[in-house]
Amino acid sequence: MLNHLRSFTAAAILSATTLLMCPATSLCQDEPPAAEAALIDAAEAARQRLIDATPTGGTAPPELLRAFADAWEAYLAEFPKGDRAPQARSTILSCLMRLDDPARVVETVDRWFAGDALTPPEFDRALKMRFAAVERLRGPEAALREADAAISAAQEKHVRLLLAKSAISGLSAAQRLAIIDEAIRASSGVAALRAESLASKALVLMEQGGEERAAEARKLLDEASGLDPRAPSVTRAHMQMRSRAEALEGQGDIAPGKAAPLFALNNIRTNEVVKLEDLRGKVVLLDFWATWCGPCLSLMDSLLADLHRDYADDGLVIVGVGTNWRGETAAKQLEWAEAKDQPILRGSQRTRGQCNWLKVHDPTNEVAQTYGVQGIPFCVLIDKEGRIVLAGNGHALKADILKYVQEHCGKSGN
Repeated sequence: MLNHLRSFTAAAILSATTLLMCPATSLCQDEPPAAEAALIDAAEAARQRLIDATPTGGTAPPELLRAFADAWEAYLAEFPKGDRAPQARSTILSCLMRLDDPARVVETVDRWFAGDALTPPEFDRALKMRFAAVERLRGPEAALREADAAISAAQEKHVRLLLAKSAISGLSAAQRLAIIDEAIRASSGVAALRAESLASKALVLMEQGGEERAAEARKLLDEASGLDPRAPSVTRAHMQMRSRAEALEGQGDIAPGKAAPLFALNNIRTNEVVKLEDLRGKVVLLDFWATWCGPCLSLMDSLLADLHRDYADDGLVIVGVGTNWRGETAAKQLEWAEAKDQPILRGSQRTRGQCNWLKVHDPTNEVAQTYGVQGIPFCVLIDKEGRIVLAGNGHALKADILKYVQEHCGKSGN
């Protein structure tokens, strides 16, 4: 990787190219050469086979995902800088993420670095995926060593490398902020990179929760927006800040302080009726989810599993409310939940999914509609008296949920 990074020139890194995919507009060539068109047609055919073989709400067949990735690999082998090259690389990375093949991620990204054809946004995403893959294969310490070695190998402290390093999941918030501060210092004089660095710091501060950090994040984001309002991290930070603000304010009957609407739904494991009113006296966290929703599963891994492990015996009840969007059934959600609770491999340690909290099914989506759910994961935190504390996008509220549970469950909350 180090030799590949040395060949990745500053001119390529700071290129003004921003298109990740080439839409069917005048930006694309009307008629690509015959050889290129044939490879594009083959990739589109592989895509259609994948779509046809994937049931609604189901899992894509791994062999067809590989075939789809391989079809775009064949295109890149012949046209590494063709009009569809950015689309090809984006598709390949997405397929490899879904295939859970970290070894191939590392091999693929290193090969692309050697070719020196990536646009800056592609470089950012590829770096983060590569370090995440190394973390899966050999643990967070190995990912950190590779990030540090790559930074040292560069002739200057490379901002994009630093930001990719800060995204390694094994780091604490304090460590991430220290790395991003280094990126901010290194980005002086380059508006786009400084905007990315400032917005990245704003995102970490928002994750920590609290009004003081939110106020600091807003100042950083204002500065970043003035430098480059279209930078990916700036856009993401604006969305996160807006989602959190809307969640804390609430709407109508779902506003903080209002009584949580009652419901009765069946437990997907036992088929017994679960009534919200029977959970009075507990802190209740409703999590509206679906098996096909990637952000839902990410929230489970990054927050809910830890909350359930640490506070289930101390006054917290997590209720996963499975939606019926895309034809989701209780049987489908039970099958997923039981599979998730089997031993899984993370890094070099074998552990359990630990997602075995209470799960119910909302067959008509009536409860989701009552709670104003328009997208998932959607979380509703309810106090011991049955009043709403906050409600909204689960990822935007992670820090606020954790803070409330820590203060109101366990010894400090009794």
